[in-house]
Amino acid sequence: MLALAPLVHADNQLTPWADGPPTGEWSAPWRLADIPKLKPSARSLVEQDGRMVLRIEADAAAGGLLHPLDLPGEQPWQLSWQWRTERKLEQARFATREGDDYAARVYVLLDYPLASLPFLTRQKLRLARTFYDPQLPAATLSYVWDNRKPPGSHARSAYSETVEMLVLRGPQAPLGQWLEERRDLRADAIAAFGSAPRRILGVVFAADSDNTGERVESYFATAQLQVEP
Repeated sequence: MLALAPLVHADNQLTPWADGPPTGEWSAPWRLADIPKLKPSARSLVEQDGRMVLRIEADAAAGGLLHPLDLPGEQPWQLSWQWRTERKLEQARFATREGDDYAARVYVLLDYPLASLPFLTRQKLRLARTFYDPQLPAATLSYVWDNRKPPGSHARSAYSETVEMLVLRGPQAPLGQWLEERRDLRADAIAAFGSAPRRILGVVFAADSDNTGERVESYFATAQLQVEP
């Protein structure tokens, strides 16, 4: 059974979840991360097991909670968190457009020099930044809780070649139970994109079910980002 006592580190770069809906605003600098034209997930701060945790409910919806960052990417950053989901998606299909839903996922937003990207990727990113979002990251790691693929599976997103999907929990993962993760961001970025990022721009905790129209309820706790000593 996983010990639920929160870990405390003075150098944690992620602000603890102290305030948030339904009783107040999100603790700065946390903010909602929604996808235009999609129904947003419901995000709230709730008490569970004697601590405040992030709850995300997605009912044919998508969205997350973003912590902006501006950190040097060459350092050995370790991202750790606990998560749990109460139900699995039945119709999702890993890395496909029609089934691109995950009961829980964590994005890490990365910055790379445009010159380091393949020509077509560079041109697509320039256009996307011009017409949609000037803050669009050059690359993204997406850690997911999948309903079919085993842990260790990975693939590029069906929507973007700049997003690397990595399965951390698969169909055998227990429901309704806290599980702990720890990732070496530099190592994962090098494996996915060939080099360490220039900067780490943000971390997003999310859940989505907009493609399958299903309903999921997931929780996140003790989010930490620190340099490995």
